[in-house]
Amino acid sequence: MGENVLYFDCSSGVSGDMILAGIIDVGVPLKALRAELEKLDIGGFRLVRSTGTRGGLRGTRIRVETPNDVGYRHWKDFDRVLKKSRLGKSTKERSRDLIRRIFEVEALVHGATPESVHLHELGSLDTLVDIVGTVCGVTLLEVDRIESSSVNVGSGFVDTEHGRMSVPAPATTLLLKGVPVFSDGEFERTTPTGALLVSGLVSRFGPWPAFSLDRIGYGLGTKNPKVGRPNALRLVVGRVSGQLTETLLSLECTIDDATPEMIGFVQERLLGLGVLDVFLTPVMMKKNRPGTNVTVLIYPSQRDAALAVLFKEGSTLGVRSYEVQREALERRFVEVKTRYGTVRIKEGWRNGIVVNASPEYENCRRLAKKNSNVSLKSVQRAAMAAYEGQK
Repeated sequence: MGENVLYFDCSSGVSGDMILAGIIDVGVPLKALRAELEKLDIGGFRLVRSTGTRGGLRGTRIRVETPNDVGYRHWKDFDRVLKKSRLGKSTKERSRDLIRRIFEVEALVHGATPESVHLHELGSLDTLVDIVGTVCGVTLLEVDRIESSSVNVGSGFVDTEHGRMSVPAPATTLLLKGVPVFSDGEFERTTPTGALLVSGLVSRFGPWPAFSLDRIGYGLGTKNPKVGRPNALRLVVGRVSGQLTETLLSLECTIDDATPEMIGFVQERLLGLGVLDVFLTPVMMKKNRPGTNVTVLIYPSQRDAALAVLFKEGSTLGVRSYEVQREALERRFVEVKTRYGTVRIKEGWRNGIVVNASPEYENCRRLAKKNSNVSLKSVQRAAMAAYEGQK
């Protein structure tokens, strides 16, 4: 029982090629990753692997060579490549969502639309390979979720097509919204592609999880500073068992000028995002007005989407947010057969022991409706009796 977790140690920064290199170093065969990337059917690139050291740490370096690529691509160019590719459906969709986010961020920076923006440095095949390669590599690692440390953005300046920009660059800054960051190092420690992949794939930011270490790898960056932190991204794969400690976000706003229908729709939209929970609390506000406190429990990666719903569909002008720690049991589902039909039982495990078990409500509700003379309570009792009987 348990989950496989991939942890990014971004204390020295992160980039697309560092993630790719770390994935190789932690155990994904380069041959397998190349085979997946060949499904893009674009040609014109190759992965070159080498080993080296950064600050005394041995690791892997990956270069994506694209000698004839000129970059300067629009959204439709990347979208066309992904749609025509032979990648699996989930890999294709995940990669597409990530690349689309780059164009949305660049559109905000330049005051344009995602369709009209053309990317300079990020419009290369290198970017496409970094993103798709990372999605494929994570799949090949067979991990259940990804967590990360705070992200070191570095400092100084970076030269771009638009001139010299302070670090972190504008696109990097927007991509890291909601991500804990800090600055240490006299150069750009985190690139836009690195920021995109970490913010888009990580479900929790914080200290190392309580897990059993299995594999450790290092993805090396291009620069090799003589002092300071080594320019290397550490990837750790481990296994979490039993109780899980998670860092979540709680978003709150208090509304006194919305109809019950509006509040209900806000809750419906939030739940549609897949947030962990939404609950509504009646409160008395200033001027003796009855109001509703809307509380949303989310993973940090869901922050922007949840805020968008609260502001667009609600009437609030501000949202409070803070980190919360959740202790969660490991969950497992088993099926039992009753005279009314099959019901899924959700088990909660702690230290290898089942401490909670309950029938899935939706299963029981469906069977109660199907058997019109049977109550919901009868289906639930039958499910638990079947479950207890097979233990």
